[in-house]
Amino acid sequence: MDFMVKANNLKYEYTRTFEADKETRTETFLALNDVNINIKKGSFVAILGHNGSGKSTFAKQINALITPTDGTLWVNGYDTKKEEFVWDIRQSAGMVFQNPDNQIVATIVEEDVAFGPENLGIESSQIRKRVDSVLEAVGMSAFKRQAPSKLSGGQKQRIAIAGVLAMKPKCIVLDEPTAMLDPEGRKDVMETITRLNKEEGITIVHITHYMDEAVKADNVIVIDNGIVVMEGTPKEIFVQVDKLKAYGLDVPQVTEVAYNLRKRGINIPADILTPEEMVGAICQLKLTI
Repeated sequence: MDFMVKANNLKYEYTRTFEADKETRTETFLALNDVNINIKKGSFVAILGHNGSGKSTFAKQINALITPTDGTLWVNGYDTKKEEFVWDIRQSAGMVFQNPDNQIVATIVEEDVAFGPENLGIESSQIRKRVDSVLEAVGMSAFKRQAPSKLSGGQKQRIAIAGVLAMKPKCIVLDEPTAMLDPEGRKDVMETITRLNKEEGITIVHITHYMDEAVKADNVIVIDNGIVVMEGTPKEIFVQVDKLKAYGLDVPQVTEVAYNLRKRGINIPADILTPEEMVGAICQLKLTI
Protein backbone atom coordinates (compact mmCIF):
# COMPACT_ATOMS: atom_id res chain seq x y z
CA MET A 1 0.00 0.00 0.00
CA ASP A 2 1.35 3.46 -0.99
CA PHE A 3 -0.55 5.14 1.84
CA MET A 4 0.68 5.41 5.42
CA VAL A 5 -2.81 6.44 6.56
CA LYS A 6 -6.05 5.66 4.71
CA ALA A 7 -9.45 6.58 6.13
CA ASN A 8 -12.60 5.23 4.46
CA ASN A 9 -15.94 6.70 5.60
CA LEU A 10 -14.44 7.06 9.07
CA LYS A 11 -16.80 7.98 11.89
CA TYR A 12 -16.16 8.45 15.59
CA GLU A 13 -18.87 9.10 18.16
CA TYR A 14 -18.23 10.26 21.71
CA THR A 15 -20.72 9.20 24.36
CA ARG A 16 -21.12 10.87 27.74
CA THR A 17 -23.39 10.03 30.63
CA PHE A 18 -24.74 12.76 32.92
CA GLU A 19 -27.40 13.42 35.54
CA ALA A 20 -30.36 15.64 34.67
CA ASP A 21 -33.75 16.00 36.39
CA LYS A 22 -32.77 13.15 38.72
CA GLU A 23 -32.29 10.86 35.73
CA THR A 24 -29.18 9.38 34.16
CA ARG A 25 -29.02 10.43 30.53
CA THR A 26 -26.72 9.58 27.65
CA GLU A 27 -25.62 12.06 25.00
CA THR A 28 -23.67 11.29 21.83
CA PHE A 29 -21.54 13.60 19.71
CA LEU A 30 -20.24 12.77 16.22
CA ALA A 31 -16.62 14.02 16.25
CA LEU A 32 -15.72 12.55 12.84
CA ASN A 33 -18.33 12.11 10.11
CA ASP A 34 -17.60 10.11 6.94
CA VAL A 35 -13.95 11.20 6.79
CA ASN A 36 -12.01 10.03 3.73
CA ILE A 37 -8.31 10.86 3.90
CA ASN A 38 -5.29 9.35 2.13
CA ILE A 39 -1.82 10.24 3.43
CA LYS A 40 1.04 9.00 1.27
CA LYS A 41 4.12 7.39 2.76
CA GLY A 42 6.93 9.91 3.18
CA SER A 43 4.65 12.94 2.89
CA PHE A 44 4.19 15.91 5.25
CA VAL A 45 0.53 16.67 5.89
CA ALA A 46 -0.84 19.49 8.05
CA ILE A 47 -4.33 19.18 9.52
CA LEU A 48 -6.16 22.37 10.45
CA GLY A 49 -9.41 23.11 12.20
CA HIS A 50 -10.84 25.26 14.99
CA ASN A 51 -11.06 23.89 18.54
CA GLY A 52 -13.49 20.98 18.64
CA SER A 53 -13.36 20.42 14.88
CA GLY A 54 -12.24 16.78 15.21
CA LYS A 55 -8.57 17.10 14.21
CA SER A 56 -7.18 15.77 17.51
CA THR A 57 -9.72 12.94 17.44
CA PHE A 58 -8.36 11.98 14.03
CA ALA A 59 -4.78 12.10 15.39
CA LYS A 60 -5.68 9.66 18.18
CA GLN A 61 -7.23 7.30 15.63
CA ILE A 62 -3.88 7.03 13.81
CA ASN A 63 -2.19 5.74 16.98
CA ALA A 64 -5.16 3.47 17.83
CA LEU A 65 -5.73 5.33 21.09
CA ILE A 66 -9.35 5.27 19.96
CA THR A 67 -10.89 3.19 17.17
CA PRO A 68 -13.63 3.93 14.61
CA THR A 69 -17.28 3.83 15.57
CA ASP A 70 -17.91 3.12 11.91
CA GLY A 71 -15.87 3.02 8.72
CA THR A 72 -12.24 1.93 8.54
CA LEU A 73 -8.81 3.42 9.19
CA TRP A 74 -5.66 1.69 7.97
CA VAL A 75 -2.23 2.65 9.31
CA ASN A 76 0.69 1.21 7.37
CA GLY A 77 -1.77 -1.36 6.01
CA TYR A 78 -3.12 -2.39 9.44
CA ASP A 79 -6.82 -2.08 10.24
CA THR A 80 -7.00 -0.14 13.53
CA LYS A 81 -10.21 -1.91 14.58
CA LYS A 82 -8.41 -5.26 14.83
CA GLU A 83 -6.90 -5.66 18.28
CA GLU A 84 -4.20 -8.03 17.06
CA PHE A 85 -2.65 -5.15 15.07
CA VAL A 86 -2.52 -2.53 17.86
CA TRP A 87 1.14 -3.22 18.65
CA ASP A 88 2.10 -3.04 14.96
CA ILE A 89 0.15 0.21 14.54
CA ARG A 90 1.83 1.89 17.52
CA GLN A 91 5.25 0.83 16.26
CA SER A 92 4.36 2.24 12.83
CA ALA A 93 3.00 5.59 14.06
CA GLY A 94 4.50 7.41 17.02
CA MET A 95 2.59 10.18 18.79
CA VAL A 96 3.91 13.52 20.10
CA PHE A 97 1.52 15.55 22.25
CA GLN A 98 1.14 19.24 23.04
CA ASN A 99 2.85 19.12 26.44
CA PRO A 100 6.27 17.38 26.36
CA ASP A 101 6.24 17.01 30.16
CA ASN A 102 3.45 14.44 29.72
CA GLN A 103 5.80 12.22 27.66
CA ILE A 104 9.04 12.58 29.58
CA VAL A 105 9.33 9.81 32.19
CA ALA A 106 13.00 9.71 33.25
CA THR A 107 15.29 12.09 35.13
CA ILE A 108 18.10 11.94 32.54
CA VAL A 109 17.62 12.71 28.84
CA GLU A 110 19.29 9.59 27.42
CA GLU A 111 17.40 7.35 29.85
CA ASP A 112 14.12 8.90 28.75
CA VAL A 113 14.91 8.32 25.08
CA ALA A 114 15.85 4.70 25.86
CA PHE A 115 12.55 4.03 27.66
CA GLY A 116 10.55 3.05 24.53
CA PRO A 117 13.13 0.67 23.01
CA GLU A 118 13.64 -0.98 26.41
CA ASN A 119 9.91 -1.73 26.58
CA LEU A 120 10.16 -3.24 23.10
CA GLY A 121 12.81 -5.64 24.41
CA ILE A 122 15.57 -4.27 22.18
CA GLU A 123 19.10 -5.45 22.98
CA SER A 124 21.14 -3.02 25.13
CA SER A 125 23.85 -2.42 22.53
CA GLN A 126 21.19 -1.58 19.93
CA ILE A 127 19.43 0.76 22.36
CA ARG A 128 22.68 2.65 22.87
CA LYS A 129 23.07 3.09 19.11
CA ARG A 130 19.46 4.20 18.71
CA VAL A 131 19.66 6.73 21.53
CA ASP A 132 22.86 8.30 20.17
CA SER A 133 21.45 8.34 16.64
CA VAL A 134 18.10 9.97 17.44
CA LEU A 135 19.58 12.55 19.80
CA GLU A 136 21.90 13.57 16.97
CA ALA A 137 18.94 13.64 14.57
CA VAL A 138 17.07 16.16 16.76
CA GLY A 139 20.20 18.16 17.61
CA MET A 140 20.25 17.23 21.31
CA SER A 141 23.40 15.06 21.65
CA ALA A 142 25.08 17.62 23.89
CA PHE A 143 22.24 17.33 26.42
CA LYS A 144 22.05 13.53 26.76
CA ARG A 145 23.23 13.46 30.40
CA GLN A 146 21.22 16.47 31.52
CA ALA A 147 17.96 16.49 33.44
CA PRO A 148 14.93 17.21 31.20
CA SER A 149 13.66 19.62 33.87
CA LYS A 150 16.60 21.92 33.08
CA LEU A 151 15.71 22.20 29.39
CA SER A 152 13.63 24.82 27.57
CA GLY A 153 10.19 23.98 26.20
CA GLY A 154 11.51 23.57 22.67
CA GLN A 155 14.35 21.33 23.85
CA LYS A 156 11.92 19.18 25.85
CA GLN A 157 9.73 18.75 22.79
CA ARG A 158 12.74 17.66 20.74
CA ILE A 159 13.49 15.07 23.46
CA ALA A 160 9.88 13.85 23.24
CA ILE A 161 10.32 13.52 19.46
CA ALA A 162 13.62 11.65 20.01
CA GLY A 163 11.83 9.23 22.36
CA VAL A 164 9.33 8.44 19.60
CA LEU A 165 12.08 8.19 16.96
CA ALA A 166 13.99 5.66 19.06
CA MET A 167 11.15 3.22 18.44
CA LYS A 168 11.79 3.60 14.68
CA PRO A 169 8.28 4.59 13.53
CA LYS A 170 7.53 5.11 9.86
CA CYS A 171 5.13 7.93 10.77
CA ILE A 172 5.05 10.61 13.46
CA VAL A 173 1.76 12.23 14.47
CA LEU A 174 2.21 15.59 16.21
CA ASP A 175 -0.84 16.98 18.00
CA GLU A 176 -0.20 20.73 18.33
CA PRO A 177 3.42 20.16 19.51
CA THR A 178 4.32 23.87 19.45
CA ALA A 179 1.22 25.25 21.18
CA MET A 180 3.02 25.76 24.51
CA LEU A 181 6.31 27.01 23.06
CA ASP A 182 7.82 30.45 22.50
CA PRO A 183 8.76 31.47 18.92
CA GLU A 184 12.30 30.12 19.24
CA GLY A 185 11.04 26.78 20.54
CA ARG A 186 8.49 26.59 17.73
CA LYS A 187 11.23 27.23 15.19
CA ASP A 188 13.43 24.48 16.67
CA VAL A 189 10.65 21.89 16.59
CA MET A 190 9.55 22.78 13.05
CA GLU A 191 13.12 22.58 11.75
CA THR A 192 13.45 19.17 13.40
CA ILE A 193 10.27 17.61 11.99
CA THR A 194 10.88 19.12 8.53
CA ARG A 195 14.38 17.62 8.48
CA LEU A 196 13.10 14.22 9.63
CA ASN A 197 10.58 14.27 6.78
CA LYS A 198 12.95 15.42 4.05
CA GLU A 199 16.11 13.54 5.10
CA GLU A 200 14.75 10.43 6.85
CA GLY A 201 11.58 9.97 4.77
CA ILE A 202 9.37 9.80 7.87
CA THR A 203 5.70 10.53 7.22
CA ILE A 204 4.63 13.59 9.23
CA VAL A 205 1.03 14.28 10.27
CA HIS A 206 1.08 17.70 11.91
CA ILE A 207 -2.00 18.98 13.76
CA THR A 208 -1.60 22.72 14.25
CA HIS A 209 -3.39 26.05 14.51
CA TYR A 210 -0.32 28.00 13.34
CA MET A 211 -0.74 28.74 9.66
CA ASP A 212 2.95 29.46 9.07
CA GLU A 213 3.70 25.87 10.16
CA ALA A 214 1.15 24.44 7.73
CA VAL A 215 2.90 26.31 4.89
CA LYS A 216 5.80 23.83 5.18
CA ALA A 217 3.56 20.82 4.47
CA ASP A 218 3.09 19.02 1.14
CA ASN A 219 -0.67 18.98 1.66
CA VAL A 220 -3.15 20.67 3.97
CA ILE A 221 -6.42 19.16 5.20
CA VAL A 222 -9.09 21.31 6.86
CA ILE A 223 -11.62 19.64 9.16
CA ASP A 224 -14.76 21.44 10.33
CA ASN A 225 -17.32 19.84 12.66
CA GLY A 226 -15.91 16.39 11.93
CA ILE A 227 -16.03 16.76 8.14
CA VAL A 228 -13.14 17.24 5.70
CA VAL A 229 -14.09 20.53 4.02
CA MET A 230 -10.85 21.46 2.20
CA GLU A 231 -7.84 19.54 0.93
CA GLY A 232 -4.91 20.57 -1.28
CA THR A 233 -1.44 22.07 -1.38
CA PRO A 234 -0.71 25.06 0.89
CA LYS A 235 -1.00 27.44 -2.07
CA GLU A 236 -4.33 25.92 -3.13
CA ILE A 237 -5.73 26.17 0.40
CA PHE A 238 -4.44 29.52 1.67
CA VAL A 239 -5.40 31.46 -1.45
CA GLN A 240 -9.04 30.89 -0.33
CA VAL A 241 -8.88 33.52 2.40
CA ASP A 242 -12.62 34.19 2.77
CA LYS A 243 -13.46 30.48 2.90
CA LEU A 244 -10.87 29.79 5.61
CA LYS A 245 -12.10 32.71 7.68
CA ALA A 246 -15.64 31.34 7.39
CA TYR A 247 -14.33 28.16 9.06
CA GLY A 248 -12.81 30.23 11.89
CA LEU A 249 -9.22 29.95 10.61
CA ASP A 250 -6.53 32.46 9.76
CA VAL A 251 -4.06 32.52 6.87
CA PRO A 252 -0.31 33.22 6.95
CA GLN A 253 0.31 36.90 7.68
CA VAL A 254 1.93 37.64 4.32
CA THR A 255 -0.97 35.91 2.52
CA GLU A 256 -3.39 38.24 4.29
CA VAL A 257 -1.25 41.24 3.33
CA ALA A 258 -1.37 40.11 -0.32
CA TYR A 259 -5.14 39.63 -0.02
CA ASN A 260 -5.63 43.17 1.30
CA LEU A 261 -3.32 44.68 -1.33
CA ARG A 262 -5.30 42.98 -4.09
CA LYS A 263 -8.53 44.36 -2.61
CA ARG A 264 -6.98 47.81 -3.04
CA GLY A 265 -6.33 47.11 -6.69
CA ILE A 266 -2.63 46.34 -6.43
CA ASN A 267 -1.67 43.59 -8.87
CA ILE A 268 0.19 41.13 -6.65
CA PRO A 269 -0.08 37.29 -6.64
CA ALA A 270 -2.81 35.94 -4.35
CA ASP A 271 -0.95 32.76 -3.38
CA ILE A 272 1.99 34.32 -1.53
CA LEU A 273 2.90 32.21 1.52
CA THR A 274 6.30 33.44 2.75
CA PRO A 275 8.08 36.77 3.34
CA GLU A 276 10.58 35.80 0.62
CA GLU A 277 7.76 35.40 -1.91
CA MET A 278 6.35 38.77 -0.86
CA VAL A 279 9.72 40.49 -1.35
CA GLY A 280 10.02 38.91 -4.81
CA ALA A 281 6.49 40.01 -5.76
CA ILE A 282 7.12 43.60 -4.63
CA CYS A 283 10.38 43.73 -6.59
CA GLN A 284 8.54 42.51 -9.71
CA LEU A 285 5.83 45.10 -9.09
CA LYS A 286 8.41 47.91 -8.89
CA LEU A 287 9.78 46.90 -12.29
CA THR A 288 6.38 47.52 -13.87
CA ILE A 289 5.93 50.98 -12.37
